Amino acid sequence: MNSEQSIELFTAINIGVVGLSHFLQPKIWIDFFVFLYKHKNIGNIINALIALGMGSLIVSFHFIWEWPKILITVYGVLQITKALMYLIKPSIGIASLAKVTVKTGYKFRWAGLLMFLMSLLILYSLWIEGVFV
Repeated sequence: MNSEQSIELFTAINIGVVGLSHFLQPKIWIDFFVFLYKHKNIGNIINALIALGMGSLIVSFHFIWEWPKILITVYGVLQITKALMYLIKPSIGIASLAKVTVKTGYKFRWAGLLMFLMSLLILYSLWIEGVFV
């Protein structure tokens, strides 16, 4: 397995697990983001650093612009962009955290489903390449 495939597997595992968690347990994610919101700047920094860690790892080893692998690169770039926005202009991150309520919790299920499906697409792509043989 080369470094690009390793990052693809890393991404598939992470978004698969987090996606399933979002879908099956949206309440814990609501609680988490409400906790972050209560801590304003500190919560915003934690949220941004999580995104920066994931995004920078992906982009550092996976800068591919071919279908379907572009989805992984775009995800990494979006995570870095999110982190940059939230760290440069904290009010954006805090406003995003403020939108999470019990009433908006159903959105976690949809996001989780999309994340899990993306994970399956990545795993399928790796399987076609013969990584799991």
